Amino acid sequence: MTNAQIAQSYLADLKINKSSLDIDFLNELQSKHIAQYSFNNVAVLLGQELPLDSESLFTKIVERRRGGYCFEHNKLVFTVLSELDFDVRLLLSKVIYNQDIEVARTHRMTLLTLAGEDYIVDAGFGHLGARFPVKIALGLIQDQGDAQYRITKIIHGDYCYQVFKDGDFFTLYTFDLQHYTESDCLLGHFYSHKHPNAAFVNNLVICRKFFNDIQSLRNNEFHHVRDGLTQTTKITSAKQLHQLLIDVYQLDIDIAISEFLFNKFVIPSHNKV
Repeated sequence: MTNAQIAQSYLADLKINKSSLDIDFLNELQSKHIAQYSFNNVAVLLGQELPLDSESLFTKIVERRRGGYCFEHNKLVFTVLSELDFDVRLLLSKVIYNQDIEVARTHRMTLLTLAGEDYIVDAGFGHLGARFPVKIALGLIQDQGDAQYRITKIIHGDYCYQVFKDGDFFTLYTFDLQHYTESDCLLGHFYSHKHPNAAFVNNLVICRKFFNDIQSLRNNEFHHVRDGLTQTTKITSAKQLHQLLIDVYQLDIDIAISEFLFNKFVIPSHNKV
């Protein structure tokens, strides 16, 4: 497939009309993407190869409904936005979860410039990620209806991508505006799905996010967040896990995969409690 065919088929799958390529279009694209295509690391845990060419990503995420993680989701979105002639370039960030730590750049997102304003388009962060692009306007609190985000700048020059959480703003990741290429993504991508200490190698993580409705699974717990209230369900069988993967996350996988995931990542988490 050409990138033009990928963009056309992607928009058709999300039922998005591209007649007006403005901020409303971008809001619709990002919110529909994170609702329809699950953020997950199932392919990582299965030891599958994760090619980052656009056609492979379209096949995996859109056609096969297998979802993916940031290097996959945000590369696909980047491809579509580029094909639609948006002014975009990729960025890499450091996921710190509000800690004063030094970590590698293992998260990919997109810098988009529209009508003189810069935005972070990020369709691959999971549970705490934004439903809409977040404008780079320092300190501006951006209410998205079910969550608030802002971008600040710290003393040595990095930007902080923040969500309002537990009564204060919480930094999800830091980033700069340096020039990065697809080749720069390879190191972070390789670490994230191959290194034995990587979080995505050691935990089952899945999420779909709708307005005021988050469906998040991590190892042995399924969290359903509505109106700020979280209902947590313990996963106690491979059959239960399989039903969640099929019904909630719409993943086209067979019971054998669910049994493998349950035995390797759910049961050990139960034993840690």
